[in-house]
Amino acid sequence: MRKINITLMAIATLFTFSGCLDGGSSGGEKITYDKTAEEVFTQKCSKCHGNNAEGMPTKKTPPMNDRQAGELELDLYDVKNGGLNQSSGTDHDVMEHNMQKLLAKGYNYDPKEMALYIEKNFYKKDAPAVTEEAPAE
Repeated sequence: MRKINITLMAIATLFTFSGCLDGGSSGGEKITYDKTAEEVFTQKCSKCHGNNAEGMPTKKTPPMNDRQAGELELDLYDVKNGGLNQSSGTDHDVMEHNMQKLLAKGYNYDPKEMALYIEKNFYKKDAPAVTEEAPAE
């Protein structure tokens, strides 16, 4: 099973870099976006994923600052393209629904640009896990 997942991820990566998952454009047309990754993140994504992409347990949203751009990019392509199941295996059903609403409101973004923005600004390689401190005696 693991071999199949690795093979599928490799195929997704090839499609990604060849431009086959670029939102349906054809003929090598370059997609232009009205908003930058920073604008989309600060205006929309941060409301659920936190100002530093740390995630919000109360909203059941995962952190995005614990992964590097390559992994994030696969997840973002997966969410934008309706769950091609090429991501790291997380459940994206809710975000796929929300993504359609964001796209309808003009919040389209380049998954690669968004992943690079998140990694550059928020990535915490060795971020300590959030734990509750024991009460002082």
